[in-house]
Amino acid sequence: MPQEIAGKHAVPRKRRRNLWALVAGASVLGVAGVVYVNSGPDKEAVADGAGVPERPCSAPATLKRGPACGAWWGIYTPAAQGSMLAPVTALERQVGRSFDVVFTYHDMSLSKNGMMLRDDEPELGRSRLLLLGWESEQWNSNDSIPWAAIARGEVDSTIIDPQARRIKEYGRPVLLGFDGEMELRPNSGTPAEYIAAYRHIVERFRQIGVTNVAWVWGVTGYYPFRNRWKAFYPGDAYVDWVSYDPYNFARCRNATWQSFEETVEPTYDWLISNGFGRKPFILSEYGTESDPDDPKARGRWYRDVPDVLEDLPNIKAVVQWNSVDADKCDFTLTGPGVLSGFIEAGKMPYVRKGLPKHAG
Repeated sequence: MPQEIAGKHAVPRKRRRNLWALVAGASVLGVAGVVYVNSGPDKEAVADGAGVPERPCSAPATLKRGPACGAWWGIYTPAAQGSMLAPVTALERQVGRSFDVVFTYHDMSLSKNGMMLRDDEPELGRSRLLLLGWESEQWNSNDSIPWAAIARGEVDSTIIDPQARRIKEYGRPVLLGFDGEMELRPNSGTPAEYIAAYRHIVERFRQIGVTNVAWVWGVTGYYPFRNRWKAFYPGDAYVDWVSYDPYNFARCRNATWQSFEETVEPTYDWLISNGFGRKPFILSEYGTESDPDDPKARGRWYRDVPDVLEDLPNIKAVVQWNSVDADKCDFTLTGPGVLSGFIEAGKMPYVRKGLPKHAG
């Protein structure tokens, strides 16, 4: 796992914003009926140590369960001139295959950043599955919307409902995550308020009749934070996918070099043994820095991905984060043998799986 966490790892992920100026009201706890994982009706739904129920490998992939065997191969890469379409298709030409999943980010504003789906996204989604990261922020003003305000319905008519209708009109399957890495957002509210906000958003989508969404709940995956995660879990009835973001920071943080297996497996094992294993897992962001003692190690790191995934069958999708973060950590597919290692990995049968034809 990453040796430390400092800031976020995705554009335009900046430092936490100031809380949005809303008048605090009554406690959300009474509104949302908050329960945690392994409590209430969810207790029997997730058995400790259990994995995703097996299906024949010939079974079709579905939106809420992923491929029966293997994993989807995904990418985040920065936009060029306001569009991700050209960078994604250019990278696909380089690697010799289409990506199954493309990750894009949105805030909760009335600007283009808050519009789902915007500009190039419908075109990207014609032959790929969109993973939409929805953040309770307003990037232009550097503000955050408190989870309690979301749970009280204060942005239903302006933010939540319009985007639900847009996704419903889009019609194609999408993965949608709300405030990934929420344990790094202390100014947004308490774990109970996060749960209330998450559940409220899901309920609004359901009331509007949105059926083409699978809900993604994502933590950092930074192993020392593991005791924080259960408190944020909205419950099995509200979560379809469990996500985490493993990075091998290496030289960027003066950290010990870790293989892909060493980077990914500790959190995987913790999630399985702590009752999350009945959900499919997605690495919504993953990547590696370079090894100053071995320039070829970075290429080998990517080449190893499919083989390692075969031993971690709950991971049903992986999304390489092809960019440089705010701390100048470089996770791009550059350096000796890196692109060729990624190309070789992407050709392996384990990560060449069909996408869902419907929101099953």
